[in-house]
Amino acid sequence: MTRLKSFYFFVILYFFTFSTVNGENDRAAQFSEAEKKIAELARQLAAVRFNDSMLFRINSQLVNEFKSTLTREGAFDYGFDSIVNVGKVASDNGLLRIFTWNLVKADGKHQQFGFIQYYLKEEKIVLLHQLNDKSDSIDNPGTKTLSAENWYGAIYYQILEIADSRGIGYTLIGWDGNDLYTSKKVIDVLYFDEKGIPKFGAPIFQVEKKQTNRVIFEYSRMVSMLVRWDSDYKMIVMDHLAPNNSIYEGNYKYYGPDLSYDGLKYINDLWEYVPAIDYKKPNKKQHFRQKR
Repeated sequence: MTRLKSFYFFVILYFFTFSTVNGENDRAAQFSEAEKKIAELARQLAAVRFNDSMLFRINSQLVNEFKSTLTREGAFDYGFDSIVNVGKVASDNGLLRIFTWNLVKADGKHQQFGFIQYYLKEEKIVLLHQLNDKSDSIDNPGTKTLSAENWYGAIYYQILEIADSRGIGYTLIGWDGNDLYTSKKVIDVLYFDEKGIPKFGAPIFQVEKKQTNRVIFEYSRMVSMLVRWDSDYKMIVMDHLAPNNSIYEGNYKYYGPDLSYDGLKYINDLWEYVPAIDYKKPNKKQHFRQKR
C-alpha cells in the first residue's frame, strides 16, 4: 500500500512539474513572439519619413501591441532585450520599469510615447500606466507637478533611486528631439502614491538659488549635450551651455556646450546645482572589453 501511494505521488508530481514547465515554456514563447512584433513595429516607425498618416498608424499598432503584451501575467519579469528604437530603464530596487519611444512628424517635431510598469508591493500587483506627451501645451513646466496623462515627454536613458520625506522617488534623465532647430535634455523626478499612481515633478532641484520641479536644457540640434549620472563623481554631470555669440542670448538654436561642466549633487533631499566642476570625461575604451 505504501509503494502504491508513493507511485501515485510520483505520477502526480511528474504531471504537475511537466505542466508547470510546459506552461512556462508556452509563456516564454508568447513573449518572444510579442517581442518580435514590437521590435518590428518600432523599426518601421523609425524608418517613416514625411508621412504622418503612416507614422500614426504604425504607432497606434505599436501602442496596442505594447499594452496587450505588458498586461499579460509575467510581463514584468520578461526582459524585452532585443527591442531597439525603444528606451528601457529599470530601477535598482526592482519595482519600476519604463519604456519610452518617439516619433518624428513631417514638420520635424518629436512626440514621445511610453508605458510605466510599477510593482505595488503592498498589493503584490504590477500596475501599468500609459504615458501621454503633452509637453507642447504645458506652460512653465519647471513649476508643474504632472501625471501620466499630462506628461512632459522624454526618452529616458537613466534612472536614479532617491529617498526623501516624500518616500522613495526616481530621478529620470532623458532626451527630447523637440523640433527642426533644437533638442532638449530633461531631468525629472517621479513618485508614486499609496495606490501606485505616478506623479512627475517636485521642487527638489536647487538651481541658482531657485527650486524647480524639473530641469530642462534646450540647445542646437546640430550638437549633442552630456547629461549623465557619473558614479565616480557622485553627481549628475552636464555640459555647460552657452550661445556661440552673445547676440544670440536666449535663442536656443544657437546654444551648445562651451567645454566646461556643471553638476547636480544630491544633498539633504535636494539636487543642488554645482557650477564649473573639474570634470574629466571617462575614457570610452575602459567601457569595452579588450579583444583577446
